[in-house]
Amino acid sequence: MDRPTVVIVSDETEFSRAVTSRWQAERDSPSFLLAESASCPRIANDSIHLAVVGGLQVQRLEATLEFLKPSGKPIIHVSRLNGHSPKAANLFSLPEVAEWPELLVQLATQILERERTAATLAKLAEATAQTEHQASLGRYMLEMRHNLNNALTSVLGNSELILLDAEPLSPSLRLQVETIHNMGMRMNEIMQRFSSLQKEMELVEQQVWKKTASVGARG
Repeated sequence: MDRPTVVIVSDETEFSRAVTSRWQAERDSPSFLLAESASCPRIANDSIHLAVVGGLQVQRLEATLEFLKPSGKPIIHVSRLNGHSPKAANLFSLPEVAEWPELLVQLATQILERERTAATLAKLAEATAQTEHQASLGRYMLEMRHNLNNALTSVLGNSELILLDAEPLSPSLRLQVETIHNMGMRMNEIMQRFSSLQKEMELVEQQVWKKTASVGARG
Protein backbone atom coordinates (compact mmCIF):
# COMPACT_ATOMS: atom_id res chain seq x y z
CA MET A 1 0.00 0.00 0.00
CA ASP A 2 2.08 2.96 -1.25
CA ARG A 3 -0.49 5.73 -0.95
CA PRO A 4 -3.93 4.68 0.25
CA THR A 5 -7.14 5.86 -1.38
CA VAL A 6 -9.98 7.01 0.83
CA VAL A 7 -13.50 7.37 -0.53
CA ILE A 8 -15.68 9.96 1.18
CA VAL A 9 -19.38 9.36 0.65
CA SER A 10 -21.60 12.25 1.71
CA ASP A 11 -24.50 14.26 0.39
CA GLU A 12 -23.22 17.34 2.24
CA THR A 13 -20.41 19.32 0.64
CA GLU A 14 -19.33 20.74 3.98
CA PHE A 15 -18.78 17.26 5.40
CA SER A 16 -16.42 16.25 2.59
CA ARG A 17 -14.64 19.60 2.77
CA ALA A 18 -14.12 19.26 6.54
CA VAL A 19 -12.57 15.80 6.13
CA THR A 20 -10.25 16.64 3.24
CA SER A 21 -9.09 20.00 4.58
CA ARG A 22 -8.17 18.55 7.96
CA TRP A 23 -6.51 15.45 6.49
CA GLN A 24 -4.51 17.38 3.91
CA ALA A 25 -2.87 19.27 6.75
CA GLU A 26 -1.05 16.03 7.58
CA ARG A 27 2.33 15.28 6.01
CA ASP A 28 1.18 11.97 4.51
CA SER A 29 -2.38 12.45 3.36
CA PRO A 30 -4.14 9.82 1.24
CA SER A 31 -5.73 10.19 -2.16
CA PHE A 32 -9.37 11.17 -1.94
CA LEU A 33 -12.33 10.02 -3.97
CA LEU A 34 -15.47 12.05 -3.34
CA ALA A 35 -18.92 10.67 -4.02
CA GLU A 36 -22.53 11.23 -3.17
CA SER A 37 -24.74 8.38 -2.02
CA ALA A 38 -26.43 8.19 -5.43
CA SER A 39 -23.09 7.69 -7.23
CA CYS A 40 -21.57 5.29 -4.70
CA PRO A 41 -22.53 2.09 -6.66
CA ARG A 42 -20.24 3.22 -9.47
CA ILE A 43 -17.19 3.08 -7.21
CA ALA A 44 -14.94 0.03 -7.60
CA ASN A 45 -14.50 -1.50 -4.17
CA ASP A 46 -11.09 -2.98 -4.93
CA SER A 47 -9.67 0.49 -5.64
CA ILE A 48 -10.22 1.90 -2.13
CA HIS A 49 -8.54 1.20 1.20
CA LEU A 50 -10.92 3.05 3.53
CA ALA A 51 -14.39 4.58 3.30
CA VAL A 52 -15.61 7.57 5.30
CA VAL A 53 -19.38 7.98 5.37
CA GLY A 54 -21.33 10.86 6.88
CA GLY A 55 -23.97 13.47 6.23
CA LEU A 56 -26.49 10.95 4.84
CA GLN A 57 -30.14 10.34 5.52
CA VAL A 58 -30.94 6.99 7.14
CA GLN A 59 -32.20 5.33 3.96
CA ARG A 60 -29.23 6.57 1.94
CA LEU A 61 -26.88 5.51 4.70
CA GLU A 62 -28.16 1.94 4.79
CA ALA A 63 -27.97 1.58 1.00
CA THR A 64 -24.42 2.99 0.95
CA LEU A 65 -23.21 0.70 3.71
CA GLU A 66 -24.79 -2.32 2.04
CA PHE A 67 -22.74 -1.56 -1.05
CA LEU A 68 -19.47 -0.90 0.79
CA LYS A 69 -19.51 -3.64 3.44
CA PRO A 70 -19.02 -6.64 1.09
CA SER A 71 -15.66 -5.20 -0.01
CA GLY A 72 -14.28 -6.04 3.43
CA LYS A 73 -12.55 -2.65 3.57
CA PRO A 74 -12.87 -0.66 6.82
CA ILE A 75 -15.60 1.98 6.98
CA ILE A 76 -15.79 4.96 9.34
CA HIS A 77 -19.30 6.28 9.88
CA VAL A 78 -19.49 9.76 11.35
CA SER A 79 -22.87 9.78 13.07
CA ARG A 80 -24.73 12.74 14.49
CA LEU A 81 -25.55 12.66 18.17
CA ASN A 82 -28.65 10.54 18.80
CA GLY A 83 -28.50 9.52 15.14
CA HIS A 84 -28.68 6.13 13.50
CA SER A 85 -25.49 4.07 14.05
CA PRO A 86 -25.44 0.69 12.23
CA LYS A 87 -23.31 -2.26 13.38
CA ALA A 88 -20.94 -4.31 11.23
CA ALA A 89 -17.65 -6.14 11.58
CA ASN A 90 -15.68 -3.67 9.46
CA LEU A 91 -17.61 -0.55 10.54
CA PHE A 92 -16.29 2.05 13.01
CA SER A 93 -18.72 4.62 14.39
CA LEU A 94 -17.51 8.08 15.34
CA PRO A 95 -19.88 10.63 16.91
CA GLU A 96 -19.99 14.05 15.26
CA VAL A 97 -18.70 15.96 18.27
CA ALA A 98 -16.96 19.37 18.17
CA GLU A 99 -13.52 18.02 17.17
CA TRP A 100 -14.71 15.14 15.02
CA PRO A 101 -12.41 15.87 12.01
CA GLU A 102 -9.38 15.60 14.30
CA LEU A 103 -10.64 12.37 15.83
CA LEU A 104 -11.49 11.04 12.39
CA VAL A 105 -7.95 11.55 11.06
CA GLN A 106 -6.44 9.91 14.14
CA LEU A 107 -8.76 6.90 13.90
CA ALA A 108 -8.31 6.57 10.13
CA THR A 109 -4.52 6.78 10.42
CA GLN A 110 -4.52 3.92 12.92
CA ILE A 111 -6.85 1.84 10.74
CA LEU A 112 -4.77 2.39 7.60
CA GLU A 113 -1.59 1.52 9.48
CA ARG A 114 -3.20 -1.66 10.70
CA GLU A 115 -4.29 -2.52 7.16
CA ARG A 116 -0.77 -1.82 5.87
CA THR A 117 0.71 -4.08 8.54
CA ALA A 118 -1.81 -6.83 7.76
CA ALA A 119 -0.97 -6.63 4.05
CA THR A 120 2.76 -6.85 4.82
CA LEU A 121 2.21 -9.85 7.10
CA ALA A 122 0.15 -11.56 4.40
CA LYS A 123 2.96 -11.10 1.88
CA LEU A 124 5.51 -12.39 4.39
CA ALA A 125 3.34 -15.42 5.14
CA GLU A 126 3.07 -16.17 1.42
CA ALA A 127 6.82 -15.78 0.94
CA THR A 128 7.49 -17.99 3.98
CA ALA A 129 5.18 -20.70 2.68
CA GLN A 130 6.91 -20.63 -0.70
CA THR A 131 10.34 -20.77 0.97
CA GLU A 132 9.27 -23.72 3.12
CA HIS A 133 7.97 -25.50 0.02
CA GLN A 134 11.27 -24.97 -1.77
CA ALA A 135 13.20 -26.04 1.33
CA SER A 136 11.17 -29.25 1.55
CA LEU A 137 11.91 -29.98 -2.09
CA GLY A 138 15.60 -29.29 -1.51
CA ARG A 139 15.69 -31.59 1.53
CA TYR A 140 13.99 -34.32 -0.48
CA MET A 141 16.54 -33.97 -3.26
CA LEU A 142 19.40 -34.22 -0.75
CA GLU A 143 17.84 -37.27 0.89
CA MET A 144 17.40 -38.97 -2.48
CA ARG A 145 20.86 -38.03 -3.67
CA HIS A 146 22.46 -41.36 -2.71
CA ASN A 147 19.75 -43.36 -4.48
CA LEU A 148 20.11 -41.22 -7.59
CA ASN A 149 23.89 -41.59 -7.49
CA ASN A 150 23.55 -45.37 -7.33
CA ALA A 151 21.15 -45.35 -10.29
CA LEU A 152 23.46 -43.04 -12.26
CA THR A 153 26.47 -45.24 -11.50
CA SER A 154 24.59 -48.20 -12.93
CA VAL A 155 23.51 -46.27 -16.05
CA LEU A 156 27.00 -44.91 -16.70
CA GLY A 157 28.71 -48.22 -16.01
CA ASN A 158 26.45 -50.25 -18.28
CA SER A 159 26.54 -47.70 -21.09
CA GLU A 160 30.35 -47.65 -20.95
CA LEU A 161 30.47 -51.46 -21.05
CA ILE A 162 28.21 -51.48 -24.10
CA LEU A 163 30.38 -48.91 -25.86
CA LEU A 164 33.55 -50.89 -25.05
CA ASP A 165 32.06 -54.22 -26.11
CA ALA A 166 34.07 -55.97 -28.81
CA GLU A 167 30.93 -56.59 -30.84
CA PRO A 168 30.36 -53.52 -33.03
CA LEU A 169 27.13 -51.59 -32.72
CA SER A 170 25.13 -50.16 -35.56
CA PRO A 171 25.70 -46.38 -35.97
CA SER A 172 22.17 -45.51 -34.81
CA LEU A 173 22.37 -47.77 -31.72
CA ARG A 174 25.83 -46.44 -30.81
CA LEU A 175 24.49 -42.90 -31.06
CA GLN A 176 21.64 -43.77 -28.70
CA VAL A 177 23.96 -45.37 -26.14
CA GLU A 178 26.35 -42.42 -26.33
CA THR A 179 23.41 -40.08 -25.72
CA ILE A 180 22.40 -42.10 -22.63
CA HIS A 181 26.00 -41.94 -21.38
CA ASN A 182 26.34 -38.20 -21.99
CA MET A 183 23.04 -37.42 -20.28
CA GLY A 184 24.09 -39.60 -17.36
CA MET A 185 27.33 -37.61 -17.07
CA ARG A 186 25.38 -34.37 -17.08
CA MET A 187 23.06 -35.63 -14.34
CA ASN A 188 26.09 -36.73 -12.35
CA GLU A 189 27.50 -33.19 -12.57
CA ILE A 190 24.21 -31.83 -11.25
CA MET A 191 24.29 -34.26 -8.32
CA GLN A 192 27.86 -33.21 -7.54
CA ARG A 193 26.65 -29.63 -7.45
CA PHE A 194 24.02 -30.66 -4.90
CA SER A 195 26.79 -32.08 -2.74
CA SER A 196 28.75 -28.83 -2.98
CA LEU A 197 25.68 -26.79 -2.08
CA GLN A 198 25.03 -28.95 0.96
CA LYS A 199 28.59 -28.41 2.18
CA GLU A 200 28.27 -24.66 1.61
CA MET A 201 24.98 -24.57 3.53
CA GLU A 202 26.48 -26.54 6.41
CA LEU A 203 29.43 -24.13 6.52
CA VAL A 204 27.11 -21.11 6.62
CA GLU A 205 25.06 -22.71 9.41
CA GLN A 206 28.23 -23.33 11.42
CA GLN A 207 29.32 -19.70 10.98
CA VAL A 208 25.89 -18.40 12.00
CA TRP A 209 25.90 -20.69 15.05
CA LYS A 210 29.39 -19.47 16.07
CA LYS A 211 28.35 -15.82 15.72
CA THR A 212 25.18 -16.43 17.72
CA ALA A 213 27.13 -18.24 20.44
CA SER A 214 29.69 -15.41 20.52
CA VAL A 215 26.99 -12.75 20.88
CA GLY A 216 25.31 -14.78 23.60
CA ALA A 217 28.60 -15.14 25.51
CA ARG A 218 29.22 -11.37 25.38
CA GLY A 219 25.68 -10.71 26.59
